[in-house]
Parts: sequence; structure tokens; C-alpha cells
Amino acid sequence: MYRTFILCSLLLIHGVANAAIYKWVDHKGVINYGQIQPQKQLIPFDKVTLKTQKNSASQKQPKSIISSAKEIAESNAKRKAATDKKAFAAQEKKRLQKNCLISKQNLANLDYNSNRLYKDSKGNYSRLTSYEKEQQRQKFTALIKENCR
Repeated sequence: MYRTFILCSLLLIHGVANAAIYKWVDHKGVINYGQIQPQKQLIPFDKVTLKTQKNSASQKQPKSIISSAKEIAESNAKRKAATDKKAFAAQEKKRLQKNCLISKQNLANLDYNSNRLYKDSKGNYSRLTSYEKEQQRQKFTALIKENCR
């Protein structure tokens, strides 16, 4: 019984919602609206159509869950790429600063410790010649130019 009542109510509401609406101006100049056509033939009337979501092509269709999820995933990927790029740039800057500092220290040690003994690859100790010192100085200067920007 209860289901039948609900079904009848829904059918009645659906019929009323799709009913025609008429608009007319009476002899006093008042605009009237109604679901019944005016009975007097002398009164001109217009049939009014209501725009609903089904009839309105200008309204945007709701996005599907899949397309929304794809947009969110693309946004997250772009954000992660930007964050990774910033992190890589920060690491690279830190590495260059460290290399710059080491190169400057090596150049200073070369200039101030000119009589220092250096161990070669065979384990023998020897002092650098003036030619070797100049080569080392050029190498450290190049590293400083490369890393200290």
C-alpha cells in the first residue's frame, strides 16, 4: 500500500512538472501565468518553456570520477616534479659550494705549505717541483672558477 502511494505521488509530481505553462496579459495590463489556456479567444497567449538541466546545453556536465582522478594525479605529478627540481637545484648548489671551499683550501695549502712532503701512488714521499706546483695551482684555479659562481 505504502509503495503504491509513493509511486502514484511520483507520477503525479512528474506530470505536474512537465505541464505546459501559459503567459498572457489581461485587459487591465497585468501579466498572468497559468497551466490552463485563457478561455477568451481575444486574449493572445504564449506558451512558456522552462529550461531544465536536460534541456540546457549550456550547463557544464559534471565530471566523472575517473577524469577527476586523472586531473588530480596530473596535478600531483606536476607538483612533485617541481619539488624534485627545486630539491635537486638545492643539492647541486650545496655540492658546488662544498667543492668551491675545498678547492680554495687546497690552493691555500699549496701556497702556504710549499715545503710539504707529498706521498705519491707508490708510497714514496717527495716535494713538488715548481712546475708541478704551477700545474696544481692552475688545476685548483680552474676548479674555483667552475664551482664558485
